[in-house]
Amino acid sequence: MRSSETHEGIFSILEKIVRAHPAIYIIFRKLIKFTNIFEKDFDGLKLLDIDKKKLNIIDVGASDGIASKFFNNNLNVGTIYCYEPNEYFLRILKKVKQKNFVIKPYAIGNKNIQKKIYFPRYNFLNKNYDIISYAHYDQKLMDHFLLDFKFRSNLSIASSVLTIKKIGLFKKKIDLIKIDTNGFELSIIKGLIQTIKKDKPALLVEMNKDEKNISNILKKLNYQGYFYSISQKKFTKKKKSNALNKYFLQKKHIKKEIII
Repeated sequence: MRSSETHEGIFSILEKIVRAHPAIYIIFRKLIKFTNIFEKDFDGLKLLDIDKKKLNIIDVGASDGIASKFFNNNLNVGTIYCYEPNEYFLRILKKVKQKNFVIKPYAIGNKNIQKKIYFPRYNFLNKNYDIISYAHYDQKLMDHFLLDFKFRSNLSIASSVLTIKKIGLFKKKIDLIKIDTNGFELSIIKGLIQTIKKDKPALLVEMNKDEKNISNILKKLNYQGYFYSISQKKFTKKKKSNALNKYFLQKKHIKKEIII
């Protein structure tokens, strides 16, 4: 969970409460991994025509495994390649009892580099708590993200350096790619372009300033962009105000009755 509303009704109210204070958010983020609460626009995956066999999935920005656990609970899953460079989340991922997780302790990009990443740091009783789920590659945007919290007096911006690698093709056919990296999505799409060309997987990508460039790249590969309507439980090309993610799909992934 990051900025913008991802649920409706009572969950929307809960999300506003959680984001009111950094301490509440930190506690909730630790507890949520024990629940099935997740971004509702991921429910669109259940409508796609991709579940006829065991799916092989790439989860880029795997965090503490919350998305990958959603995949296992709701789809017919084979292997999930979890890419997560952050040490804090890696420690949690390694404790998750999911036999089909293949954990990769680095980020994906279109070249091998070291890159600085920024994130909020909350100080409480002289102890620092890093809010890694808000991490971003653009320092200028961090001030904007801090506005999510109503109480910001003990918040500051910290940084660390991540390892980013360019990877090759996978031995297994990839059926689904999820990318949630708070602003690095375009470089990941470029780094995975050969896999996308070969396997034509469905993609679920967090939206950011590069949405248009990503759409243009994937359109050349016969992908169309869609948003999932939580209220109507269907896909639409019209951008939804509460959507965090965008689906990039080919004709083989969708049926006419799930489009509005």
